[in-house]
Amino acid sequence: MLKRKRPPSKYAKKFRRKKGLTWHFPRLELKPVLTLIVAAIAILLAGGGIYFLFSPSFPAISLQGRVYPLVPQRLSIQTLSESLLAILFLSAGVGGCYLSWSGLQARIGHRPSMVKTVVGMALLASAITATYMLAILKLG
Repeated sequence: MLKRKRPPSKYAKKFRRKKGLTWHFPRLELKPVLTLIVAAIAILLAGGGIYFLFSPSFPAISLQGRVYPLVPQRLSIQTLSESLLAILFLSAGVGGCYLSWSGLQARIGHRPSMVKTVVGMALLASAITATYMLAILKLG
């Protein structure tokens, strides 16, 4: 006759190794990562990042311990500081759009969603104004 296995004690049940509970890398959702990559490429292209990467440019000149900003002879030349400022302002505008959109997705009248919407609109307005001022300084 076959012997029956004894049922495990409560301590054996408590401390035994559970099957199937191993550590895995967290899964990344593809849609937000892809959206972030596309937005970063669009900001880089719109801010003049390709010109910044492939054209030798100097942001400033240092003479006798003083730093002078570089003013190009032609207005069609884009300086490094202009590229970086344009990229910064464009990314602030995209961030403001995202904050406004995510604030509008929540319940109406919910305080955190109202704060997100107002901060996003303010960030978007300041980014548009700063980009416009950068264009005015460049053109005129």
